[in-house]
Amino acid sequence: MKISTLAAFGALSVASAFGARAQTVTVDGILNANEIGAASAGKYVVLGTYPYAHGFGDAGLLSLYAANSATKIYLFLGGTLQPYKDGTNSFQIYLSVPGLTGAPTGTALPSPMSGATSFGKMNGKLDQAAQLGIAIHTNGTTGQYQVEGVSYTSATVATDQVLTAAASPVVDTGAPITLAVSGAFAPFNGARVAYRNTTDGKIQSNPGYAAPGTAGAVYGAAGTYGLEIEIDRTALGILVGTPVLNLFALQNNGGGDYASSDYIPNAVAPAAPNLAKNPDFTTIAGTQSAMFTLATALATKTVDEAAVALSVFPNPATGRAVVAYRVLGKAAAVRIVLTDLLGRQVRVLESNTKPVGLQSTVLDAGAVTAGIYLVRAQVGEQAAVRKLVVE
Repeated sequence: MKISTLAAFGALSVASAFGARAQTVTVDGILNANEIGAASAGKYVVLGTYPYAHGFGDAGLLSLYAANSATKIYLFLGGTLQPYKDGTNSFQIYLSVPGLTGAPTGTALPSPMSGATSFGKMNGKLDQAAQLGIAIHTNGTTGQYQVEGVSYTSATVATDQVLTAAASPVVDTGAPITLAVSGAFAPFNGARVAYRNTTDGKIQSNPGYAAPGTAGAVYGAAGTYGLEIEIDRTALGILVGTPVLNLFALQNNGGGDYASSDYIPNAVAPAAPNLAKNPDFTTIAGTQSAMFTLATALATKTVDEAAVALSVFPNPATGRAVVAYRVLGKAAAVRIVLTDLLGRQVRVLESNTKPVGLQSTVLDAGAVTAGIYLVRAQVGEQAAVRKLVVE
């Protein structure tokens, strides 16, 4: 039986209204010291580090962190991506998301339909299931990068896409951009991505760098530069319960067919300088997958709940139900989603900017199967949830 090399369990407390709302992570491509701490406080916890020699010379990975809040999931992949002048390579993060169907553990990843991204020729076998992947890839201009996504819907079907517009690339200064995507990549809609590079484009200049094998070194600790991603929990469909995300990070080339030695988590020093074409991570000692457990983070008696004043009536509902809520202070972005009890999205009821005041939207209860659902309202930075019974 294989034993996981690293696991981090996040239990986000909702005991206080401030704790439920406070944003502890700034998306700027830097692992700031004040962002690291207990998962229960919404701070980053380490999922793995890379302490070995770097297969791509002056580039490579250092660490992988994750955090969550009431509404967001944060990923930080510390490291320095090879600059354009030295080649077009990528940092890739593969996600196993509960409730989604994808490529099973140990199955060769299928080639995406377009093949236009760094996922295109990556047919390796992962030590976890994979439904989604997100990557940053040098796009042919010094200091600019494109964000790429892949969606695996079975052991044989995948779709990939460049998620950033040509006019809106990620720049290496740490300035975040917001993704606007739909369809197979809707889980990344609204995600924010930032990348911070060293001034000379070398990992040795990264503040989180330590020479491989340095006694007592902490690789990719506070101050590290790298790739930082904020993902909306509603878009990803992770809202309630204690769902587990499995994550795997890899440095790959531009086409995905030459994996470096740098991957996180890792159990042993690489046997060769690089893994090359279609690596099989299931044959490597330990489990090459990091586990991050999220809490529901949806309190029912917080200040947020009182401010939103969410109600659903009639309840139980048959033909229709009215969802009423309140916008306070100023106009705000509103998103109201009907989910099942596992947090899987059933229907989007509202997704728009609404003015101050009492607002409402209507659910056609006759169009959904009888059962118990959750109505989740996100009004600006405030969230509320109500149970709805459909008869």
